[in-house]
Amino acid sequence: MSKAPKSVTGKAPINTNTQGTEGSQGKKKRKKTSSISTGLQFKSAIKRIAREINPEHHVFLTSQAISIFCAIAYDMVETCGEVAGEFASKVNKQTIGADEIQAAFEITLKGELKKLAIREIHSALSKNQGKAPSK
Repeated sequence: MSKAPKSVTGKAPINTNTQGTEGSQGKKKRKKTSSISTGLQFKSAIKRIAREINPEHHVFLTSQAISIFCAIAYDMVETCGEVAGEFASKVNKQTIGADEIQAAFEITLKGELKKLAIREIHSALSKNQGKAPSK
């Protein structure tokens, strides 16, 4: 392997000493994992909801409980996203809109959870309608 030519950029030269000192051969740094690969995208939302459930009595969640809630939320969002994507492709649309998302939640969920999700979709849409610029 040939050495790369040294360039004059005003920077200190790279240390090519392979032996190093005893302290430098110690612990390796761990690579931080992203929340996407660990499935903890909803961690802060779940903690906030746990605080809002009963403000007088703080509810603490273990890391296992948080990971379970995150997995459930991720699975629900993924499933509803896939169904909404199928609806959009059936009507030859490239963009998933609020109607497709609402229909996906209506099909995917059942019972009280379905009613709650539809109510939250309507409240989010009504809040968003006030912010949307008129055409």
